[in-house]
Amino acid sequence: MRSTRSAVDGPAAASTPEAPDGLDRLRVLLAGAMGTVLISYALLVPITMVAGFGVNVDGAFAAAIPLWLAAHQIPLVVAGQPLSVLPLLPTAGLLLVVAGGATWTLRRLGGRVRADGGAVLAAMAGAHAAVAVLGSALLPQAAEVSAEPWAAMVGAGLAAGAGAAMGVLRAGGVGAVQLVERGVRPVPGWFAPALRAATVAVVGLACVGAAVLCVGLLLRVGDADAAYRELAPDIASGVGATLLALAYLPNAVIAAAAWALGPGVSVGAASASPFAVTVGEPSMFPLLAALPVTPPPNWAPAALVLPVLVGVLCGLTCRRAVGAGAARRVRAAVGAAVMTACAVGLLGLLAGGRLATGSHDPVWLPVELLVPAVLLCVGAPAVLVAAVQRAPRVDVGGVADAADAAEGPPVSVPAQRGARTVAELIEQRARKAAAQEVEEDAGEEAVENADQPPSEDADEPPAEPFEEGGDDRRATDGT
Repeated sequence: MRSTRSAVDGPAAASTPEAPDGLDRLRVLLAGAMGTVLISYALLVPITMVAGFGVNVDGAFAAAIPLWLAAHQIPLVVAGQPLSVLPLLPTAGLLLVVAGGATWTLRRLGGRVRADGGAVLAAMAGAHAAVAVLGSALLPQAAEVSAEPWAAMVGAGLAAGAGAAMGVLRAGGVGAVQLVERGVRPVPGWFAPALRAATVAVVGLACVGAAVLCVGLLLRVGDADAAYRELAPDIASGVGATLLALAYLPNAVIAAAAWALGPGVSVGAASASPFAVTVGEPSMFPLLAALPVTPPPNWAPAALVLPVLVGVLCGLTCRRAVGAGAARRVRAAVGAAVMTACAVGLLGLLAGGRLATGSHDPVWLPVELLVPAVLLCVGAPAVLVAAVQRAPRVDVGGVADAADAAEGPPVSVPAQRGARTVAELIEQRARKAAAQEVEEDAGEEAVENADQPPSEDADEPPAEPFEEGGDDRRATDGT
């Protein structure tokens, strides 16, 4: 059997035994794909039992089917009412399960990213899409929860495909990155730094959203407690309400980040942003109690500084990853800003949606305003920080050390920091040139001393110091 390993397959292929072929290959693909389906479904069964959705094991298994569909972000119909505001925490768990299964499958197949990566992606996406269609079709007509088969197929396929892509990249290691960079159309050199900076920006915005959410809940802790007591009067319902709030916690963090960016969030007729607040009907859900019901204070627009700081951090990441070359740093910063805006826009779409047909429908994050806000508050500072050209620093271990050895006192501290004006830049270059001249003069003087022939007086012994009675001692020694 001829090996298909190449330089883009990474270290996993080199350390893996010969890849299976034929039926063994199909068996590994089916085991990995169906294994992720079963594991992701089995993890939801105990959650349904704890939350009280199923009074026994059979009821828990039946109740886990719509939860499994919701984890794939498949819109549901509950008691005839649309529900597309689905929790993102189960989706994150699903992505991790599928990524782990894709990593295991690719390594069992030999770790060849180029040869087996597409097959792993297709197997994972196809298995989840097929099971989702089957699950939505097998739900009884009298059930309170239902889903459209076409929506189940598309949603499950996209979610599983995203998780499988993460697993393939993780299993391939460097080989997967090389596969992206050396594809049919090679990716420019600034792509990897831009991707790294975009990851930093998305994580930074998530931290900003978490901080804003905590502040909002602390400011309205009384309303949140009242809503929690009304929603869950006993212990059993309290456990279910807590699990539900934890499942929707990523949605609330994204909404809080949208508030910090400026566009804000709207829940039915209510809306909130740093600039205006529209009061709607109070909600019994504890996380929605963080929505303000009074006009924003005068300091509320200062929250826009937080995304700006994230943009500065993104620009510093581009500077550190790219290094020299202002043009490349700017390209990386622009690419990071675009990637961050696309990621935040996608998360904004997933965090909102239909919430029945009542007074809290829909939950909406204005993506048409959120994407430009990310480009302005995060992208613009990142590009500015990346575009700043700093003067070269004095090499402390080379030229500066030679100058210090020749002149004695150490070089002053201002010579080691970047120039802020043209005059400082000229002064630093003059100091560097002077240090180089001192080093050259010292080297030439050392060479001249080495090449100079010894003087005639060099062979003569050194004169003895004059001492009283010296001539008398010499005379006495001669006799």
